Amino acid sequence: MHTDRAKAAHAFMSGIIERHGPRLPGSEAGHKAAEELRAAAAEAADEAGAQEFSLSPGAFFGYMKAMIAAYALAALLLAPAPWLSFVLMAFGAAALVLEFFLYHEFLDPAFPKARGVNVWATLEPSGPVERQLIVSGHHDSAPIFNFFVDRPELYSRRVYGAMGAYAAFLVGSLVVAIAAPSVVVRAVVAAAFALGFILVAPLWRFVAKEGTPGAGDNLAASVAAVEILREFRARRDAGKGLKGTRVVFASFDAEEAGLRGARAWAKARLPADVPTYAYNMDCVYTVDEARFLSTDINGSVTMSAPLASACSSIASELGVTVPVMPIAFLAGGTDAAELSRRGAKATTLIAMPWSNDNRSPSYHTPADLPSAVSLPALELAIDVGVSLAERLDSGELRV
Repeated sequence: MHTDRAKAAHAFMSGIIERHGPRLPGSEAGHKAAEELRAAAAEAADEAGAQEFSLSPGAFFGYMKAMIAAYALAALLLAPAPWLSFVLMAFGAAALVLEFFLYHEFLDPAFPKARGVNVWATLEPSGPVERQLIVSGHHDSAPIFNFFVDRPELYSRRVYGAMGAYAAFLVGSLVVAIAAPSVVVRAVVAAAFALGFILVAPLWRFVAKEGTPGAGDNLAASVAAVEILREFRARRDAGKGLKGTRVVFASFDAEEAGLRGARAWAKARLPADVPTYAYNMDCVYTVDEARFLSTDINGSVTMSAPLASACSSIASELGVTVPVMPIAFLAGGTDAAELSRRGAKATTLIAMPWSNDNRSPSYHTPADLPSAVSLPALELAIDVGVSLAERLDSGELRV
């Protein structure tokens, strides 16, 4: 494995964080970090650019406040207006399912707008383009998750408790509306469900206003992608470049706001006439917990199992065992999902524990510092990307 490339990537990542700090989706700090990445990639590319897009940063986690408000109002209205109570609960449930389970833009029109910036660069092969490989990460950092900072061992209990209380009242409000019991009975039921608000209300402070430093999640991936691009530029300059494979570097904004940046970029820049593969990287912390994803966005998007398996085989040849696994439900999603939705054969390398009960202590906390990103994890991310491009170009790998 190539330690020098990993050291260069780590130093670049550390410098960006030192200069710009947290980079919430659509923020000025994020724009400045994006420009540094674009400039670095441009030095190794034939073409480079930036794409601006509009987003509503508060909408993605806004479903929580929508659910809380719906629950409170529905409890008050259950006795006098049970059907209205149910409609309010159904609206909150729709916000949860569409915004978080499926990553659709359900609440976005109701939230203030911001400007996101994606950056990209392309390196052409020596011959005609037969395929392209996207290597990607995201440069925005996450808002701090208070539940991961304050008693993280209670995370699952808090989240599942809130969701369970909400689901119970959703069903209960429908039953009351259909059965139409007396006002007294409805008032008693409403009072019982009002107690459930104790479980739902803490979601209001789930997300802090402040952002994390965003080293492993996910600036490490973006700088790793720059190193992959640099490697193939050096090879091409030496007369040993790829023959038919275009390498595309991409760093997305607003991954932490529901993959809005990758969605905008894929819609604008994924060609329909060139076979496209996508090697995305996210949460690059430690080799021991690495895996390649076969599904994404809470299991709702199917990724390329053959590509994930090919990456796993490459890792094995590098001396690292990296399984192929589906994403855990309620674990969220990665930018690869949006590339897959637009026709790319995609997978994501995750290099941290990725379940609701076990995640990196740096994930979405102030501890997401450069020190949390190990050199072996960066080496793995870079070397798998380089080898994947080589094998696609040679024809050895057909997925």
